[in-house]
Amino acid sequence: MLFPVGPSTPAHPAGAYSFNRLFEWAMAVMMLLIAVTLAMPGDTMERASLKPIADLGFSEGNMAFFFGAVGVLRVTALWLNGHINNGVTKPNGANIRAVCSGLGALVMAQLTLALVVDAFTAEAPSFVIPVFGTLTIFEAISCYVARLDAVDRRSRLGRALTALERMK
Repeated sequence: MLFPVGPSTPAHPAGAYSFNRLFEWAMAVMMLLIAVTLAMPGDTMERASLKPIADLGFSEGNMAFFFGAVGVLRVTALWLNGHINNGVTKPNGANIRAVCSGLGALVMAQLTLALVVDAFTAEAPSFVIPVFGTLTIFEAISCYVARLDAVDRRSRLGRALTALERMK
């Protein structure tokens, strides 16, 4: 048979393996933009709703570095995962994506919690609580999906390599 069986994977500008990862790309870019925002002059962490996070010892510089590092790592993993099948090369891009999604979920959960705590002392809750809460949930889902992607890719590659060895 000359043609592959089944539907073909649509072309994607981020690479063939990046299809259906738009949320992960959006979160990676958002992390980079948050890092830039925190690096700007001013004291963003001292605002009333983020004060509990600043009180825990997180400075703007530390947060900017964290968001920037995770954002760069995530963009790199997504780009590499889209252009090469990282099931053979190490470290596995899907596992890096899972770790970055997990870190993103942890930070978004902390921001949600800080805003919820602030809502008890403020006159009205912040409308950003559902935004950060939703981002937390979808980051956790992205972590799960990336982990499944790593396992699925490894098993597909293993079957393909075994079939290739039998052809020798």
